[in-house]
Amino acid sequence: MNRSILARMASGSYVLKATIRQLNNKDVRLRRRAVRKLFELDDPTAIDAFIPLLKDSDEWFRGKALMAIQRWASMKDLNLAEKLSNSKKPEERILACRIAPKVGKSSERILKKMLDDEDNLVKQNAWKNILNLNDDYIEEAIKSSDVGIRVLAVDKIQLMYNIDNDLIKKIFDDDSSRIRKKAINILKSKPELYSSGEFDDVIIKIAENDNNIQIDALIMLIESGERNELFIQKIPLWLENENSKMIKLVVESTENKDWGEIDWLINTIMSSSNDKLISRMLRRKKSIEADKYRKEILLDDDRNAILRSRVIEDLFGKEQGKEITEIIHDLENNRNESISETAKMYRKSIS
Repeated sequence: MNRSILARMASGSYVLKATIRQLNNKDVRLRRRAVRKLFELDDPTAIDAFIPLLKDSDEWFRGKALMAIQRWASMKDLNLAEKLSNSKKPEERILACRIAPKVGKSSERILKKMLDDEDNLVKQNAWKNILNLNDDYIEEAIKSSDVGIRVLAVDKIQLMYNIDNDLIKKIFDDDSSRIRKKAINILKSKPELYSSGEFDDVIIKIAENDNNIQIDALIMLIESGERNELFIQKIPLWLENENSKMIKLVVESTENKDWGEIDWLINTIMSSSNDKLISRMLRRKKSIEADKYRKEILLDDDRNAILRSRVIEDLFGKEQGKEITEIIHDLENNRNESISETAKMYRKSIS
């Protein structure tokens, strides 16, 4: 081996050992400096020097010891993981959960005994890591009374390539809206599951009493672009909800979509009573399809006058095609004062 390389290795080893010795110095400032230097050197062999610091009276050193062990633990640290898992301190049991996957075959055994830990953070960390090690624990986790653990299970399911349909139905049947929302997200990320139609009845059933699911189902329909006769029957009812979150998400989802590809859904929205949603969608869309709906609304005397005026307002300062321009000019004589005044203001805005 090259002499210069050997020299650097020897020098590095000397610096490491000298720095470790400083951890026992009575001067706290020197000890802290040594800790920072060891992190800077980033040498896993320094891990043993940090273990005694777990019992240090200074919280700062205990915290750095936890960080060092999590950072540098490896397969040789099985006994350390075992010891930490039996600690009375929750933070040390959490550390055991986090380093367990690094210690080899015994990691599952170490984690398993902490699945019912009295401390919730320990329990969460144990479940998170054991689910990452073995999918067989998903069924058990999904039945847990702890919603946080069920969330971990669903997050793991979403990463799986093949997902059992019955498992997804169980998630949809969960008492927690947070979990049910994640079930929708699974279908959004797996179009082949949604397109089967197997979950339509389940989604509609829970959406009846859950506005968040209604919103998520609408977004899923927009993103998939697939016509769904069963949902068409329910969408008008869902659209009666003038929830600002729903309006924002639907507008954003349709903005960059070709409305011609989802005309069945756009038509349903434009025929709804949700004038705020209609106005927002038209305001941000420039297309032949959008112009078609603008014309229909402006010509429809049964439409809300506020909506018709708002459609005109959104065109202020923007030259329009001949047909829309003529419609707006004709509306200057409309018997509704709001519509006629707005139409006159449009003419001024483009002159």
